[in-house]
Amino acid sequence: MRELNKETQPEVAIRTMDSDMKTFEQSGGEMAMAQAVSLPESEPESKFEIPGYTGPEKPIFNPAPAPAIAGPAKWRPIAVFIGILAIIIIFGFLGYFVISPWLFPNKMPIVQ
Repeated sequence: MRELNKETQPEVAIRTMDSDMKTFEQSGGEMAMAQAVSLPESEPESKFEIPGYTGPEKPIFNPAPAPAIAGPAKWRPIAVFIGILAIIIIFGFLGYFVISPWLFPNKMPIVQ
């Protein structure tokens, strides 16, 4: 792990009940901003004193790099439009040639 110096440590604003009460008393009851508090530096907790521990863990499997995902193809919207148009045409022909004669039979008057 890399060491963080004071210049690279981000400032952390911690709100506690005490800090809220102090700002509430100081401002006369108005809402105030959080105060920035710098945290003391500490050592990373990566040193284990366990018998048989030899060092940092290494991954068991090395995942294969994911293939690059290409952007949407330019032909896809055209194919969707053509597919929807084909479905509309099929339903139109079914309605005209199959369902229409069944619902509205063409009865010819009897010729005498």
